[in-house]
Amino acid sequence: MFSTGFGSVIATLLLTSAASLAAQDSSSPAPGTAAPAACELHIWPSSPVRSSSNNYFVMRSIVDGAVQGRDGYKKLPDNILSEEAQMRTLGEVNIADALKLPGYAVVFHETALPSRVIRTTPGRLAPDTPPCYAELVTDDVFYQQDAIDGRFLKAIFRFRQFDGGTTPSRSFGTFSQIRLTLFPPAAPEQLDAALEEFRVAYGAAAREFGEALNRPPKKQKGGKTK
Repeated sequence: MFSTGFGSVIATLLLTSAASLAAQDSSSPAPGTAAPAACELHIWPSSPVRSSSNNYFVMRSIVDGAVQGRDGYKKLPDNILSEEAQMRTLGEVNIADALKLPGYAVVFHETALPSRVIRTTPGRLAPDTPPCYAELVTDDVFYQQDAIDGRFLKAIFRFRQFDGGTTPSRSFGTFSQIRLTLFPPAAPEQLDAALEEFRVAYGAAAREFGEALNRPPKKQKGGKTK
Protein backbone atom coordinates (compact mmCIF):
# COMPACT_ATOMS: atom_id res chain seq x y z
CA MET A 1 0.00 0.00 0.00
CA PHE A 2 1.08 3.57 -0.65
CA SER A 3 1.69 5.80 2.31
CA THR A 4 -0.63 8.73 2.89
CA GLY A 5 2.13 11.18 2.00
CA PHE A 6 2.92 9.44 -1.30
CA GLY A 7 -0.74 9.31 -2.25
CA SER A 8 -1.02 13.03 -1.62
CA VAL A 9 1.89 13.68 -4.01
CA ILE A 10 0.25 11.57 -6.73
CA ALA A 11 -3.04 13.44 -6.31
CA THR A 12 -1.27 16.79 -6.58
CA LEU A 13 0.48 15.72 -9.81
CA LEU A 14 -2.80 14.55 -11.35
CA LEU A 15 -4.52 17.82 -10.49
CA THR A 16 -1.61 19.84 -11.94
CA SER A 17 -1.68 17.81 -15.17
CA ALA A 18 -5.43 18.28 -15.52
CA ALA A 19 -5.14 22.02 -14.97
CA SER A 20 -2.37 22.23 -17.59
CA LEU A 21 -4.48 20.39 -20.17
CA ALA A 22 -7.45 22.64 -19.46
CA ALA A 23 -5.29 25.75 -19.96
CA GLN A 24 -4.02 24.39 -23.29
CA ASP A 25 -7.57 23.66 -24.45
CA SER A 26 -8.75 27.16 -23.53
CA SER A 27 -6.01 28.77 -25.67
CA SER A 28 -6.45 26.48 -28.69
CA PRO A 29 -8.31 27.81 -31.75
CA ALA A 30 -11.90 26.76 -32.23
CA PRO A 31 -12.49 23.80 -34.57
CA GLY A 32 -12.34 24.88 -38.21
CA THR A 33 -10.28 28.01 -37.53
CA ALA A 34 -6.55 28.51 -38.08
CA ALA A 35 -4.16 29.46 -35.31
CA PRO A 36 -2.96 33.06 -35.57
CA ALA A 37 0.27 33.34 -37.57
CA ALA A 38 3.43 34.29 -35.74
CA CYS A 39 4.66 36.31 -38.72
CA GLU A 40 2.83 38.24 -41.45
CA LEU A 41 3.88 39.58 -44.85
CA HIS A 42 1.61 42.44 -45.97
CA ILE A 43 1.52 43.26 -49.67
CA TRP A 44 0.18 46.34 -51.49
CA PRO A 45 -0.40 46.40 -55.26
CA SER A 46 0.74 49.01 -57.72
CA SER A 47 -1.42 51.78 -59.11
CA PRO A 48 -2.32 51.46 -62.84
CA VAL A 49 0.51 50.68 -65.26
CA ARG A 50 2.47 53.68 -66.54
CA SER A 51 4.66 54.06 -69.62
CA SER A 52 7.96 55.59 -70.64
CA SER A 53 9.98 55.78 -73.83
CA ASN A 54 13.60 56.27 -74.74
CA ASN A 55 12.90 56.49 -78.48
CA TYR A 56 14.38 59.95 -78.95
CA PHE A 57 14.82 59.58 -82.74
CA VAL A 58 11.12 59.09 -83.47
CA MET A 59 9.15 60.82 -80.68
CA ARG A 60 9.52 63.03 -77.69
CA SER A 61 10.07 61.13 -74.46
CA ILE A 62 6.77 61.73 -72.67
CA VAL A 63 6.03 59.86 -69.45
CA ASP A 64 2.69 58.05 -69.83
CA GLY A 65 2.55 59.04 -73.50
CA ALA A 66 1.52 55.52 -74.54
CA VAL A 67 -0.93 55.18 -71.65
CA GLN A 68 -2.66 58.43 -72.66
CA GLY A 69 -2.35 57.89 -76.42
CA ARG A 70 -0.48 61.16 -76.94
CA ASP A 71 0.64 62.27 -80.41
CA GLY A 72 3.27 59.90 -81.77
CA TYR A 73 2.33 57.07 -79.38
CA LYS A 74 0.14 54.04 -79.98
CA LYS A 75 -2.28 53.87 -77.06
CA LEU A 76 -1.85 50.90 -74.72
CA PRO A 77 -4.78 48.66 -73.72
CA ASP A 78 -6.84 49.62 -70.69
CA ASN A 79 -6.51 47.82 -67.34
CA ILE A 80 -3.23 46.12 -68.21
CA LEU A 81 -2.43 44.75 -64.74
CA SER A 82 -5.28 45.04 -62.25
CA GLU A 83 -4.90 44.74 -58.49
CA GLU A 84 -6.57 41.31 -58.69
CA ALA A 85 -4.10 40.19 -61.36
CA GLN A 86 -1.17 41.32 -59.21
CA MET A 87 -2.46 39.44 -56.16
CA ARG A 88 -3.09 36.30 -58.20
CA THR A 89 0.36 36.47 -59.76
CA LEU A 90 2.19 36.93 -56.45
CA GLY A 91 0.22 34.00 -55.08
CA GLU A 92 1.34 31.84 -57.99
CA VAL A 93 5.03 32.65 -57.43
CA ASN A 94 4.70 31.96 -53.66
CA ILE A 95 5.99 35.41 -52.83
CA ALA A 96 6.83 34.64 -49.18
CA ASP A 97 9.26 31.92 -50.24
CA ALA A 98 10.60 34.11 -53.07
CA LEU A 99 11.52 36.72 -50.45
CA LYS A 100 13.02 34.03 -48.19
CA LEU A 101 10.28 34.44 -45.59
CA PRO A 102 9.08 30.84 -45.15
CA GLY A 103 6.18 30.43 -42.77
CA TYR A 104 4.98 34.04 -43.11
CA ALA A 105 1.22 34.38 -43.60
CA VAL A 106 0.58 36.57 -46.65
CA VAL A 107 -1.98 39.36 -46.30
CA PHE A 108 -2.98 41.15 -49.53
CA HIS A 109 -4.32 44.69 -49.49
CA GLU A 110 -6.66 45.49 -52.36
CA THR A 111 -5.92 49.21 -52.71
CA ALA A 112 -2.68 50.76 -53.91
CA LEU A 113 -0.98 53.28 -51.64
CA PRO A 114 -0.04 56.79 -52.80
CA SER A 115 3.66 57.07 -53.54
CA ARG A 116 3.96 59.85 -50.95
CA VAL A 117 2.64 57.53 -48.23
CA ILE A 118 5.02 54.77 -49.28
CA ARG A 119 8.05 57.04 -49.20
CA THR A 120 7.33 59.10 -46.08
CA THR A 121 5.80 56.66 -43.58
CA PRO A 122 8.59 55.91 -41.06
CA GLY A 123 6.83 53.05 -39.30
CA ARG A 124 4.59 50.20 -40.35
CA LEU A 125 2.19 50.74 -43.20
CA ALA A 126 -0.26 48.36 -41.50
CA PRO A 127 -1.02 49.06 -37.82
CA ASP A 128 -2.08 46.39 -35.31
CA THR A 129 0.20 43.76 -36.85
CA PRO A 130 2.25 41.11 -35.02
CA PRO A 131 5.82 41.86 -33.87
CA CYS A 132 7.17 39.59 -36.62
CA TYR A 133 6.05 41.57 -39.66
CA ALA A 134 7.23 42.48 -43.17
CA GLU A 135 5.78 44.51 -46.02
CA LEU A 136 6.20 44.55 -49.80
CA VAL A 137 4.91 47.40 -51.93
CA THR A 138 4.88 47.56 -55.71
CA ASP A 139 5.55 51.28 -56.03
CA ASP A 140 5.13 51.47 -59.81
CA VAL A 141 4.87 49.22 -62.87
CA PHE A 142 5.97 50.66 -66.22
CA TYR A 143 5.80 49.56 -69.82
CA GLN A 144 9.12 50.83 -71.16
CA GLN A 145 9.97 51.11 -74.85
CA ASP A 146 13.63 51.60 -75.75
CA ALA A 147 14.83 52.67 -79.17
CA ILE A 148 17.64 50.09 -79.19
CA ASP A 149 16.98 47.39 -76.59
CA GLY A 150 13.28 46.73 -77.14
CA ARG A 151 10.26 46.51 -74.82
CA PHE A 152 10.23 45.79 -71.09
CA LEU A 153 8.10 45.57 -67.99
CA LYS A 154 9.80 47.59 -65.27
CA ALA A 155 8.55 47.20 -61.69
CA ILE A 156 9.73 49.14 -58.63
CA PHE A 157 9.46 47.18 -55.37
CA ARG A 158 10.00 48.37 -51.80
CA PHE A 159 10.48 45.95 -48.90
CA ARG A 160 10.76 46.47 -45.14
CA GLN A 161 11.01 43.96 -42.30
CA PHE A 162 10.23 44.59 -38.63
CA ASP A 163 11.34 42.40 -35.73
CA GLY A 164 9.14 44.07 -33.13
CA GLY A 165 8.59 47.76 -32.62
CA THR A 166 8.01 50.37 -35.29
CA THR A 167 11.53 50.76 -36.70
CA PRO A 168 12.41 48.47 -39.62
CA SER A 169 15.30 46.08 -39.10
CA ARG A 170 15.80 45.76 -42.86
CA SER A 171 14.83 48.01 -45.78
CA PHE A 172 15.47 47.46 -49.48
CA GLY A 173 14.13 48.87 -52.72
CA THR A 174 15.07 48.50 -56.36
CA PHE A 175 13.54 47.88 -59.79
CA SER A 176 13.31 44.69 -61.82
CA GLN A 177 13.16 44.67 -65.61
CA ILE A 178 11.73 41.84 -67.74
CA ARG A 179 11.82 41.74 -71.55
CA LEU A 180 8.53 41.62 -73.47
CA THR A 181 7.95 40.18 -76.95
CA LEU A 182 4.15 40.11 -77.32
CA PHE A 183 3.14 43.26 -75.46
CA PRO A 184 1.76 45.61 -76.62
CA PRO A 185 -0.45 43.63 -79.02
CA ALA A 186 -0.08 44.40 -82.72
CA ALA A 187 -3.64 43.26 -83.47
CA PRO A 188 -6.87 42.84 -81.45
CA GLU A 189 -6.68 39.04 -81.59
CA GLN A 190 -3.31 39.19 -79.83
CA LEU A 191 -4.66 41.12 -76.83
CA ASP A 192 -5.20 38.19 -74.46
CA ALA A 193 -1.77 36.68 -75.09
CA ALA A 194 -0.09 40.08 -74.71
CA LEU A 195 -1.83 40.81 -71.40
CA GLU A 196 -0.92 37.35 -70.09
CA GLU A 197 2.72 37.91 -71.04
CA PHE A 198 2.72 41.19 -69.11
CA ARG A 199 1.16 39.53 -66.06
CA VAL A 200 3.66 36.65 -66.09
CA ALA A 201 6.50 39.15 -66.52
CA TYR A 202 5.31 40.87 -63.35
CA GLY A 203 5.69 37.58 -61.46
CA ALA A 204 9.17 37.13 -62.91
CA ALA A 205 10.04 40.66 -61.77
CA ALA A 206 8.89 39.82 -58.23
CA ARG A 207 11.08 36.70 -58.17
CA GLU A 208 14.02 38.72 -59.48
CA PHE A 209 13.47 41.25 -56.71
CA GLY A 210 13.52 38.44 -54.13
CA GLU A 211 16.88 37.29 -55.46
CA ALA A 212 18.27 40.83 -55.24
CA LEU A 213 16.89 41.24 -51.70
CA ASN A 214 18.73 38.16 -50.47
CA ARG A 215 21.92 38.47 -52.51
CA PRO A 216 25.05 38.41 -50.32
CA PRO A 217 26.66 41.85 -49.94
CA LYS A 218 29.52 42.59 -52.30
CA LYS A 219 33.01 42.49 -50.87
CA GLN A 220 35.21 45.52 -51.29
CA LYS A 221 38.97 45.50 -51.54
CA GLY A 222 40.52 44.45 -48.26
CA GLY A 223 37.76 41.95 -47.48
CA LYS A 224 35.21 44.50 -46.27
CA THR A 225 31.57 44.21 -47.34
CA LYS A 226 29.39 47.03 -48.57
